[in-house]
Amino acid sequence: MKLLTAVLCFSVGTVFASINSDSSKNYREIIAGEYIVKAHEKNLSFPVKRVLGKNLVLVQTSDKSLLDGLEYFPNYKYVGEYRDFEDSDSETGPNDEKFEDQFHHKMIKTKKAWATTKGSSDIIVAVTDNEFFLGHKDLKTAWFKNSNEIPDDGIDNDNNGYIDDVIGWDFIGQDNNVDSDRTTTHGTHVAGIIAATANNEIGGAGIAPNVKVMPLRWYGPEGEWTSAVIAETYRYAVDNGAKIINTSYNVDRMVDDEAYLDAIAYIRENDVLIVNSAGNAGEKDPPRQKIEELILVCSVKSGGEFFQDQRSSFSNYGSGIDICAPGDPVLAPVRPHPRRRSTTQGKYGQLQGTSMAAPAAAAVAALIWSAHPNFSDEEVRQRLLDSADDITRRQWPWSRSGLGAGRINAANAVK
Repeated sequence: MKLLTAVLCFSVGTVFASINSDSSKNYREIIAGEYIVKAHEKNLSFPVKRVLGKNLVLVQTSDKSLLDGLEYFPNYKYVGEYRDFEDSDSETGPNDEKFEDQFHHKMIKTKKAWATTKGSSDIIVAVTDNEFFLGHKDLKTAWFKNSNEIPDDGIDNDNNGYIDDVIGWDFIGQDNNVDSDRTTTHGTHVAGIIAATANNEIGGAGIAPNVKVMPLRWYGPEGEWTSAVIAETYRYAVDNGAKIINTSYNVDRMVDDEAYLDAIAYIRENDVLIVNSAGNAGEKDPPRQKIEELILVCSVKSGGEFFQDQRSSFSNYGSGIDICAPGDPVLAPVRPHPRRRSTTQGKYGQLQGTSMAAPAAAAVAALIWSAHPNFSDEEVRQRLLDSADDITRRQWPWSRSGLGAGRINAANAVK
């Protein structure tokens, strides 16, 4: 049974562009002369390119001998598409303001769970993604705000190394604009699955509407997705109060990336939960299952009762999968289409993928921690797994294994 001290969700979807999730279309390459060093910048006798967090720096040097006696890792550049989502047939899905249109709530008994808790604002879920539409009407109260930072004064008030990081940080652009990529809606959708506002007569609701989402942008067309960016993002999440990290991305090529594994270890050491999407290659035992610290989430059908809980054809499965969640499709907040005149700020759309399943599991973990604030991260993880529904009977006879503990059940989880 896996040890868990972090919940990491890797999941991304967009209604604006069709993106191929074939893992053969992505690769990585070493960035020559760049190294991630575990040391404080003041203890080094050579220039530092960027501070990545507490006692972690990125350096650039052609003289590798300078690193003798130091612990360091290569910095990889990840090229291609790494988000674990499948583009749906419709561009935006229904725009009805009806909670009942979100069938995944019925599946996991969200309303029954809400009789116990809708989540606590003390529980912060960090979402590592590619964009966040902060102006969405159903998300305005969902964002975690850094109360120790004074907005727009150009000063690092809390001395955490980031200026004006009031609502998250953009690790690609190295600024506080987490909404700089307006061509997709993956991060907005993931955040909405977790914490879209309930009972405000707008759209639907998140699974844990009272928890707070920390938006961390780490992926985008204008910058490189590297080991350094990933390591810095995770350290920021941990050091700034996240209890759960949701990442809906393909980490199969990172299973031997020392900097990534060190970041996962840092998360574990600080008792943060990690949830990760299982992946959309439809394969058994994906490479990412080697990372035992992750809670890997597969996707099941969630469009209606007839096919409910059958494993999605695109979803990875196998012995390393921890749990399943609705992900095929899920109705949640999206941004207005950038090439259309509509300025609707309460738009909803359907996306599908393990990218959508992962935040659903992360949200239930957030409900558990809200209902049981004295639980350890291990206890939250175990409750998440133990409370799942057995969905074996919903599968074809030849595909009844590899689905982990079953499908999440929010009502059982918060007991």
